[in-house]
Amino acid sequence: MAHIVSVSITTAQHSFAAGTTTTGIEVTLTSTAEGSTPVVQKLTAAPWVATFEGVVSGDYNIRAVALDGEGKELGDAIVGTATVAPDNVELDVPASMIVSVQ
Repeated sequence: MAHIVSVSITTAQHSFAAGTTTTGIEVTLTSTAEGSTPVVQKLTAAPWVATFEGVVSGDYNIRAVALDGEGKELGDAIVGTATVAPDNVELDVPASMIVSVQ
């Protein structure tokens, strides 16, 4: 089963050279599994929430960074991790028994 991973980002003011502009925040979700392809979302306005749908169970690294008008990173990126637990299934297993002997 696939899941939804939502990433909410808070921002803070930081000083840059006059004329610097921002095009938004880039959020990347990368599975720690070998050979996985990162999924990138670009947020252009508040609220700063990236929603990744169809995420399967596993461990993920998340990175968010502001980008300037040329696509270069502004300031330091923030990083985090997420674990999407495997789904549970309900199965019948023995719970009790009655034995009779005649």
